[in-house]
Amino acid sequence: MRIKILALFIAISLMTACGYLSNAAGNGSTTPKSEAQVSVNSNGGSAETKLEPATLPERKNLLALGNGSFPIAKTSEFSGRWRAVSLVDELSKIGWASARDKIADQSVTIELNAKTTLQSLVFDTAGVDEEGTAAKDIFVEISDTNAAQGYQLLLTATLQNQKDAQEFPIKQIIAGRWLRLTVKNNYGSPNFIEVMEMRGYGEQEETLPLQNISGTYESSYGNFHLKQEGTSVIGCYEMNSGLFDGGVENRVMKLNWNERDVEGKGPALMFFSQDGKQFLGVWAHGDSNDGFPGEWNGKKISDKVGNCEHYKTLEAAGAGQNKITDKLQKSGRAIVYGINFDFNSDTIKPESKPALDQIVGVLKENKDWKMTVEGHTDNVGGAASNKALSEKRANAVKAYLIGKGIESLRLNFSGLGLTKPVASNETEAGRAQNRRVELVKN
Repeated sequence: MRIKILALFIAISLMTACGYLSNAAGNGSTTPKSEAQVSVNSNGGSAETKLEPATLPERKNLLALGNGSFPIAKTSEFSGRWRAVSLVDELSKIGWASARDKIADQSVTIELNAKTTLQSLVFDTAGVDEEGTAAKDIFVEISDTNAAQGYQLLLTATLQNQKDAQEFPIKQIIAGRWLRLTVKNNYGSPNFIEVMEMRGYGEQEETLPLQNISGTYESSYGNFHLKQEGTSVIGCYEMNSGLFDGGVENRVMKLNWNERDVEGKGPALMFFSQDGKQFLGVWAHGDSNDGFPGEWNGKKISDKVGNCEHYKTLEAAGAGQNKITDKLQKSGRAIVYGINFDFNSDTIKPESKPALDQIVGVLKENKDWKMTVEGHTDNVGGAASNKALSEKRANAVKAYLIGKGIESLRLNFSGLGLTKPVASNETEAGRAQNRRVELVKN
């Protein structure tokens, strides 16, 4: 009997480790394995390792900015950090506020990353700026038609005053791509309504790939000229000599930006509507630990990329390669987003080829350069596992470059894991920024 009980216990343990049983959150879905759930065998292969219960990743917040959800419409918003985008930035110290004197029937519409069936919604209101401004009576709808039509009711609720982690189950099984939150009133303030954070958990279909969205976009920062090649992105905007470059991961663009030719201004994220005709870009100075205070909004006006007055060769071949060369010449270091890997793996995704080929071009044009390829990760899964994974991925990039004719003696690789973050690891947006490859000129 003891043998049978022991065998049953082992079988259940193995099922749990392999994801066949529900996760600890009890939402009926399996816990996704983090990138860090890979270790290196003594023979150089990879093997999946089980995380201890204390380090299991939390449920995936499907409304998180860093997971590709973004606000595309609102009845009103305040200003500064109190914008609609702060409703989904995962930072409860910053939230959405309606415009002054708008204290009834205010709404925010969010486009989701892919068709989603929500099982619960969570609201934070503890950190509101003034007494009585916390949202009170709300309802939430979802549509699979478009951002303006076809909405069906998901939830009607009364939020408690100034309280975080207010979770409400969703009883209706309705899938959609657009979510609309409407706040009917607040707790008595005549000034405005506030919601600090909104989170959503459930199931989401596979992310739709971001099609080539190269073109010219009209914005309050002047026209944006954007060029996409695979997962590689480069562009400029007609204000303060603005420049940006980066890469695509799923449907999120991870960018570096600067103005007036000053390097290192900060990180940015850019999200595109389903039809590719509208974008939201959010940016920060230095890092995103305090959210994204700046915002770019653009609407496509032409499929032609065009050029900026301060960047007249954007349309020319080799613009992305030239940008990497310029960074390495000026600072000896270049972040290269757009080199993406299979989940829990050092296998490079095929769409990353244009970004990798830009590095090949840099090295072939500068035959006396030697370079170290650095792999960087987020903090999910712990230091040891992340270091092992980052080393394998950096080595995979090195192997690609050698396969394209670069001498191995010119290349080193280093896995730095989670030790050199460029953004906060407290949010999906920050973790997306931290998963990157960097080149260091030796």
